[in-house]
Parts: sequence; structure tokens; C-alpha cells
Amino acid sequence: MKAVLGLEDGTCVTGEGFGAEGECSGELVFSTQMGGYMEALTDPSYHGQILMFTFPTIGNYGVDRMNFQAPRVWALGCVAREICAVPEVRPAFADFFEENGLLGIQGVDTRMLTVKTRVQGTLRAALLVGDEDAGRAVDMARRAKPISDAELIPAVSCTEPYHIAGRGKRIAVIDLGIKKNMIISLRHRDADLHVFPYNSAPDQVMACRPDALFISN
Repeated sequence: MKAVLGLEDGTCVTGEGFGAEGECSGELVFSTQMGGYMEALTDPSYHGQILMFTFPTIGNYGVDRMNFQAPRVWALGCVAREICAVPEVRPAFADFFEENGLLGIQGVDTRMLTVKTRVQGTLRAALLVGDEDAGRAVDMARRAKPISDAELIPAVSCTEPYHIAGRGKRIAVIDLGIKKNMIISLRHRDADLHVFPYNSAPDQVMACRPDALFISN
């Protein structure tokens, strides 16, 4: 399946699409980590962004939901040099993308794209999977709303307060897209967590009489 990635500066690369057919546009960013690709893709911090991995091959240990930082993938799309087709003991990376309607492209020069992004700064991009219309991809990228103008927090924050009991310090947590590992780290300290949506009133937060306030990223 053909795919194309277009950038707002006119750069366009073609590759092999994986996952579902479709299109998306957003900010192109990169991750240099050698592993933890599912942690990154499910990190709410990447909402509204197309995530590119600089490590040459990803997907080599399949998909393990224990690594998820949120119940779903938040990145709009995935860009990689190569997707590993094994192992068979877990759901394969590409199969997971297809089953969940996610978009990805492989076989592109991620080194060139990373250098461009590092030098020019983050660029708006469009990913078309099942299509290789370079002109349309670039046009979509140029028409994409800048991420600075997007309201992202309402989508990634919890909608209702919740409590995770602990015997230690009481911490009020403001959820701006909190990752699972943040909760785990606080729980390792036996903290008593009161988690609030991003738009909670100060009086509501302080009513739990917290010892500390934690604002997630």
C-alpha cells in the first residue's frame, strides 16, 4: 500500500503505508528513543502530532498493552524507517495499527526528515495512506491548523474527578493528559491521589485538603 508524507515547506516523501487507509495532518515531531515505541504513541503529549522514530527499526517486540501510557494511541500517525514484522508471540506492530484504524508510513528517509525538523523546527505535515498524491499532501500540510492554535487539553484530560487511595501524603493531581507512569511513580510513594479534570475550580481542588499539588504535562 502506497503512502506519502508531505511537509509545509514543500518536502514530500513516499513510502509503504501500514495500518489503515486514510489521512491526517498535524505537527511532525521525532523521538530518538531506541525502545518504548508504544509508550510514546500512547502518550497524550503527542496528541495532534505525527510521531517519527529515528531508530532504524521499531516494532521488534510487538505490542504489549502493559506498556500503554493511556488506553489508546494519541499520536495522529507514525513515521518509521522500517517496521519489524516479528515477533509472533504478541500482536505485530503493523497488525495492531490495521486493527485499530491507525495510520503509518515506513521506508522513508527518517534521518533527512529529522535533520530538517531539528534545523527548521517542528513543521506541519500531512500523511496519506493508500494515496500518493504529493501535491495534495503538501497542500494539506500547509492548511493544517498550527498546534499552538489547537485546544488539545480537553481531549486528553479526565472528565470527572477520581480517587486512588493511599496511606501517604494527599496529592491533588491536575490532569492535563497524565501518563500511566506518572500515576505509578506517585503510587510507589504510597501517595493518596485525588485526580481532577483540567478545568476544575480551585475551591473544588482544595476541598480535598492536599499536602501537595501535582500538575501533569
